[in-house]
Amino acid sequence: MIKRKIFIATALLASMCMVGGCATSKSGEKAAEATTEAALATEQTTPVELNASEYVKLGQYEGLTIKGSSTKVTEQEIEDKIDELADEYTDYKEITSRDTVQKEDYLNIDYATTIDGKENEDYSDSSIDIHLGEGNLNVDDDVDIDEKLVGSKVGQEVEVEFTFPESYEDTSVAGKKCQMTVTINAIEKEVVPEITDSFIKKNTDCSTLKEYKQQVRKDLISDKKTEAQQNNEDALWTKIMENVTQIKEFPEDAVKQEVKNVKIENKEMAEYFGMSVSDFIEQYNDMSIEEYAKDSLKRQCVQDLLVEAKNVTVTDEELNKEIQYYIDELGYKDKKDVLDTMPEEEIRSELLYTNLMTALLKDTKIQKAE
Repeated sequence: MIKRKIFIATALLASMCMVGGCATSKSGEKAAEATTEAALATEQTTPVELNASEYVKLGQYEGLTIKGSSTKVTEQEIEDKIDELADEYTDYKEITSRDTVQKEDYLNIDYATTIDGKENEDYSDSSIDIHLGEGNLNVDDDVDIDEKLVGSKVGQEVEVEFTFPESYEDTSVAGKKCQMTVTINAIEKEVVPEITDSFIKKNTDCSTLKEYKQQVRKDLISDKKTEAQQNNEDALWTKIMENVTQIKEFPEDAVKQEVKNVKIENKEMAEYFGMSVSDFIEQYNDMSIEEYAKDSLKRQCVQDLLVEAKNVTVTDEELNKEIQYYIDELGYKDKKDVLDTMPEEEIRSELLYTNLMTALLKDTKIQKAE
């Protein structure tokens, strides 16, 4: 697929309005938000302290019924994993018996995209393998680049002009006209390896295909159990929130602080998609950033009340065990290395939620999945 630009924060604090404010157009508001978000790059979130019982009232949270998720592993799922292994080791061999590109050929190509008169490195690459018909290079739905390569010859450069859609996720190129030059390096055939005992022994930690399939089954069961646990937690939390009553609105200053927290927490992900945090939150959560902040405060209040009601705590032993997990399994050097990356309170908060959901699920009826 054509490479998508990974955004890096480069906005400068050069055009800020002076104290007292200034009138802004719609585009000016966008620019102001981008500037504000750049300023958040090195800031930390500030938890909003609220008396939870002032704002929300719990409904039923025990004795609820949710539908469980299946952890059954099918033979087809195992075969799919075998196919993924074969794909991982698939190679491409050059075809020399012809030099004219045909439909559904595998090709090795270089491509360079010129935008605003300059080659854009984010949309250029060399020596990549593509399969005609899959639309790997297509950006504009009205321009089929694969089709334009059919009939070209090895060594030929094919020029294709198109326009990035106005809605393209990389806003730096959205709506812009460009020219892509595709160079055909070779016509290839796909060479898919046969998955045999000898292949398994050479390329995995298993000795035979049978052993590898047993390991795949074990891993799939583990993954499905983890997924089922998450699904159960999500389903239960949704039911609990449906039973909650909001007593009164959150204070304006609390909402403003939570909006700031949301911007800090989502800044990097929003940048990746070339969006402001507000647009990112609205698109992926179907609510404005202010609504999202209020929902976040409500969920936190509910969690606080549930923690108190269920008398849930996090022991130092649990905290140290979690830190050791980071060291043993996630590659951190020592406790200091872990805490330099993730503050102790953040780890405690995650453990508190885990312990809370464990306690709540004990009082929940989980219907067996079909």
